[in-house]
Amino acid sequence: MSLIGSLEDLALGDILQILSLSRRSGILYLTRKGEEGKIVFIEGQIISASINSSPNDILGLLEQKGILEDKLTEELADSINKNGSTDAKSFLIQSKVANADVIEDAIQTYMNDIVFGFFSWTEGNFDFEITENLKQIYKPGMESYLAVPLNPQYVAIEGARKTDEKRKDQGFAEEPKDEFASQILEMEEFIIIDQNADSQSFLKESLESRGFRASVMADLNALYEYLETIKDSPRFPMILSDLTIPKTTGEGMLGGMELLKWTLEKKIKVPVILLSSVNNEEVLKEAKLNGVYAYLKKPKKFSRTSPDIDMFMEILEKVTTLYRQYQEAGFTFKPGIKEVKPKADVVPEEEDTGSRFVQDITEELTKEFQDETELLPETTDQRVETSPGLLTLKSMIDELMSPNFTGEVTLLIMRFASELLNRGILFLVTKNRIKGLGQFGLEAFFDNPNVVVKKMEIEVDERSIIGKVLKYKMSLKEAPEQTEGNKKFLNQIGGEWPVESYVVPLLTANRVAAIFYGDNVPFKKKISDMTTFEIFMSQASIVMEKAYLERIIRERKDEQ
Repeated sequence: MSLIGSLEDLALGDILQILSLSRRSGILYLTRKGEEGKIVFIEGQIISASINSSPNDILGLLEQKGILEDKLTEELADSINKNGSTDAKSFLIQSKVANADVIEDAIQTYMNDIVFGFFSWTEGNFDFEITENLKQIYKPGMESYLAVPLNPQYVAIEGARKTDEKRKDQGFAEEPKDEFASQILEMEEFIIIDQNADSQSFLKESLESRGFRASVMADLNALYEYLETIKDSPRFPMILSDLTIPKTTGEGMLGGMELLKWTLEKKIKVPVILLSSVNNEEVLKEAKLNGVYAYLKKPKKFSRTSPDIDMFMEILEKVTTLYRQYQEAGFTFKPGIKEVKPKADVVPEEEDTGSRFVQDITEELTKEFQDETELLPETTDQRVETSPGLLTLKSMIDELMSPNFTGEVTLLIMRFASELLNRGILFLVTKNRIKGLGQFGLEAFFDNPNVVVKKMEIEVDERSIIGKVLKYKMSLKEAPEQTEGNKKFLNQIGGEWPVESYVVPLLTANRVAAIFYGDNVPFKKKISDMTTFEIFMSQASIVMEKAYLERIIRERKDEQ
């Protein structure tokens, strides 16, 4: 399976974010006007990149960087071949031809240049070949591979920043602002205040690369002065503040806490997100009492190494989600709210966690479809295209990442599926039965399809298409066999036999919590490539499982 498309329709930055979130392994091929490039991924991380106009083998790379001479390169190539070495880099390090750090730095610089160079490709095509067989991807021979993989989300942000800088250097003028635009639309969406200039600039650049307006403040006095000037505004920007910044009195470094108290005293309802490496319950409790909007942990020191970047990427995901919530709430925020949670029921130690998980998922999925089936989109004729759904995959995953949507995962699944198929039914899987939850496209067969589906129960037959998916926990796309199980099932959903059916499980804790069935009935046509939908389903499974685990942790903390 592969994802295929045009760079005019989907930019490289968006492609990288999709592949990172879906944690897929494979090779992204890029082509334009005779140029060919590729980026190699393992579990969503970049381990290699190359282009046909530049040497990709490690010897050619080191020669290009001036680390090896021409004659030595030829001798080394002969030695590697004679020794039958399958890993040229290891051979060079063991032979002490060059220092390991020098080799790694050369490879890192080369890969960065290649990957960021692809951001200048505003036209061309891409083709991502997915494979779970790592031996097909990682072939340690003469090719160069990174010892520390690149985070694609970081690459996407840096690539956008470098492209903007290049445009400015080349004299591209910014679009003139509409002088009649309202003051509200021109207001900053984020204000950042941080003692560390590197992390401050990184946050600003990252938010701007995602389309937000962001600015930085030198200190709290400058921030207070600005907030006073907009205190009568119907909305406020979101503030990202380090906890440990100087107070305005000059005494103490918990300026983030001072900021919270100041906004309460001035009755300025501005959402403040505190970023801190301090993991102290008392500090967190005081921040909550003083109306903090969110309290996010960050590394003690900022650096652009992989682990730190990963943590900052998580912060950015949470921050953008929080802003969406703030926006959806009409830019209303009531600080200083004290929340008292009821104590959770004690879970007996001998209870099977997996069974409880399935039970929780059952209740959650059933509840969300209780009164919301009318939110499912109406069925429309589908336009056949290569890698259908690719252009909407990123926005769907962005919605899925929001905590607001962890209770509405299945609604998102149905919404996405309805863009790819003509008919679909979602089934809840419990220990003893498979029960209907929601549908689209059954209006041609039933007067009240939602009621019919909710009363529907499926008998498990291992030879049926549903039974196969339940047994092997893998998606299946095929023409249904003429078995009794398939006949009974298809009769229950309208009686018409499809040319091809598609069934995929929603896995949680390695158990099938739900099954989606889809086809193109009443049209006699096959199902197009469903790779994008499978990527979305794998991410939906992760979100559901993560939500459950977080809930368990919270409950156990409340019990202590």
